[in-house]
Amino acid sequence: MFPYKRRNELNIAFFSSIFSIEKNLTEKTLKASLLFRFFIEFRVTNVYIICPNSSNKEFELLKELSDYALTPPYLKKYIPISHNLKKVGLLSPMNLPFHIVHKLPIEGEIRIGKNNDFGLPQKIRTRHKSIIIVDSVKDSFIQYPLIYYNGFEIHKTNIEDILTKDNLIIGSRNGKDPLKYKDEIVSMYEEKGLTVLIGPPEGMLIKKLGENFLKKSYNFIIKQGVSDVRAEEAIISSLSLLNAILE
Repeated sequence: MFPYKRRNELNIAFFSSIFSIEKNLTEKTLKASLLFRFFIEFRVTNVYIICPNSSNKEFELLKELSDYALTPPYLKKYIPISHNLKKVGLLSPMNLPFHIVHKLPIEGEIRIGKNNDFGLPQKIRTRHKSIIIVDSVKDSFIQYPLIYYNGFEIHKTNIEDILTKDNLIIGSRNGKDPLKYKDEIVSMYEEKGLTVLIGPPEGMLIKKLGENFLKKSYNFIIKQGVSDVRAEEAIISSLSLLNAILE
C-alpha cells in the first residue's frame, strides 16, 4: 500500500549555497539524489531553494534534476538532456507509485501519461492524466486520481519571503528540544502545516536573523557528536524527527 499525501504541508527550505561545496556535476547530482530520496521518504510537500538575487545556477540545476527524477521511467524520453542532466544516470530510482511498473502492464499498476503515452505497448486516446490497469490481457484501464503521495514541488525563493511564513520553524543547535516541545510543533502543524528552515554551510543563521527567532528554533540533533553539522545532515535529521513527532 502506498502512503497518502500529508494532511497538511511539510515544507523544507535551505540555501542554494549548500551545493557550492561540491566541485563538479557528478558530486552535485549524487547529493541531489540523496536529498530527493529523503524528501520523498518523508513526504515533503514543497522544497524552497533560497537563492542570492544574482544567481539562478544552483536552482536551475536542482529544478532540472528534480523534474527528471520525478518523471516515471517510461516518460523520461520526452526530456531533452541538457548539460545539467548529463549525469542523471547517477540518480537513484525515486519509486513513486506511478514509477513502479513492468514492461508489460499488470493489474493494479498506476500510470501517468504524456501525449497519450502511458508506457503501454501502444498509445491510448484518453483525457485522463492518470490511469490504473484493470485487465493486462486486454490492456484495459480506468481513470484513477493521484490520491497517493506523488512527490514534492521545488521553488526558488529568498530569505525575506521565508521569514514571513506563519508556519516557520528553524533548525538550530541553539534551539529548543523538539521532543520536549512536540505538542507545540504538532499544534502548529495541525493548524498551518510546517516550513523548516535550514541554515547555510557557514552557519550562524540565528546570529544573522536575531535572537527573536530563537523562539521558532529547535535543535533536531541533540548533543551532536561533531563540531559542525552539514546542511544535508540537518535536513535529513530534522525531517526524520519531525516525521516521528507528526505521526
